[in-house]
This record gives sequence, structure tokens and C-alpha cells, in this order.
Amino acid sequence: MRVIEHIGAFAGLAAFIGLAVLALLSFTQARDLRRLRDWAGSAPERDSERKEATSAIAAQRAEELRALQEARTAEHSVVADREERRRRREAGLPELTRGERVRGSLSGFGEHLAEPRWLVVLFVVVLLVVGGVAYAVVGGSSSGGSSGSKQAAARVKPSEIEVTVLNGTAVPGLASTFGDKIEGKGFTLGAVTNSSASFADSVVMFKRGHKAEARRVAAQLQIGKLRPMNGEVASVAAGADVAVIVGEDNAAAAS
Repeated sequence: MRVIEHIGAFAGLAAFIGLAVLALLSFTQARDLRRLRDWAGSAPERDSERKEATSAIAAQRAEELRALQEARTAEHSVVADREERRRRREAGLPELTRGERVRGSLSGFGEHLAEPRWLVVLFVVVLLVVGGVAYAVVGGSSSGGSSGSKQAAARVKPSEIEVTVLNGTAVPGLASTFGDKIEGKGFTLGAVTNSSASFADSVVMFKRGHKAEARRVAAQLQIGKLRPMNGEVASVAAGADVAVIVGEDNAAAAS
């Protein structure tokens, strides 16, 4: 019985150790199975990554081949140009043809234009040219319009210019006296009345677009001041384009 007890104790210990080893193996196997399933599930992703890497390598290789081909082509072109220049030298001809010289000049000019300072210079030149053209056009049109209005006014007969006379002083009959002068110069006499305001100096007023006619009237009457017609004078001008306001400087003309 004592031997059986010892053997039973050893058998129990051995069984416990065997169960521990079996549990460890089972755990290891389960871990390996999980890793295997994970690896199998990520197969499409690995394929995609492999394809992307292959495509990138192929594109890089194609770019290297293209660069190599361009380098070879450029080298062959340089060799051919060198041989052509040598042949032309031996034949007593200029090394470069006229077209090659022109292309070389243009390429050098293009390289200069790529520099910032040359771009600034070009912009300033273009701005000056555009400004000059615009000034010439605007100035020419304005001067042409002014000269045209003067010529049109010169073609108008004095009898076609209606002139209103206003007395800007307290001297009675002064407007009538100047009205007689205006009629004597051939102008058409309009309204003859008094001004609501006093004027120290005589002035010839005109409506917009009739400055040339007013200048003719002022020259005939020897009046040096010209002004655009204001609303007060226009209200009593009775439609006349030119109005003469007689001031204190011409008050002696009534005597």
C-alpha cells in the first residue's frame, strides 16, 4: 500500500505536468491559428501594396530610360552640330547659318527676359507706350473737338447769335445803349432788362456749348470776361445763348 501511495503521488504529479504542457501547446496553437487567419485576411492589401510598389518602380524606370534617351539624343545632336560646323569651316563658310544666329539671339533674349530686372524694364516700357498712345488719342480727340467747335462757331453768322443784354448798374438806359451796339455789330438782340445783382465789371455769359459765340460777342464789345451762364441770368435770358451783363466799368457809355 505504501508503494501504491508513492506511485499514485508520482502519477498525479506527472498528470498535472502533462495537463500544463497540453494547455501551453493549446494556447500556442491558438495564437498561431489567429496569426494565420490575420495573414490570410490581409492578402488583398498585400497584393495592392505590391502592385503599387511595382507600378512606382516601373514608372521610375521609365523616367530613367526617357532621361537617358534624351541625354543620348542631345549628345548625338551636339556631335552632329560639331561635325557640321567643322565641315562648314573646311568649306570656307561661316560656322553658323543665318537662321541659327537668329535663333541664338532670340534664345539669349528670352533668357534675359526671364530675369526679374528685365521683366520690370519691359513692364515700364509697355506702360509708357500704352500711356503715350492713350494720351495721344484723348488729347487728339479733345483738341479736335475744340477746334471743331471753334470752326463751327466761326461759320455761324452774327445774325444767328441771339444776345440778351442786362444792366448790372444803377445807371438807367445802359442796357439799351449796349443793345444798340450789339445790333450795330450784326448780332440779333434778345431781351433787354436789368440784372437783379450789381456788377463792377462787365461780363459775357454763355450757355454750355456756346463759348465760341460768346467770345465773338466779347471781342466786338471789348469785354474781357467770359463766364458760364448761371441760373439767374438764364431765367431772364429768354432762351438766348449769350448774355451781356453791363457793369460799372462801362457805366460811362450811357452818357
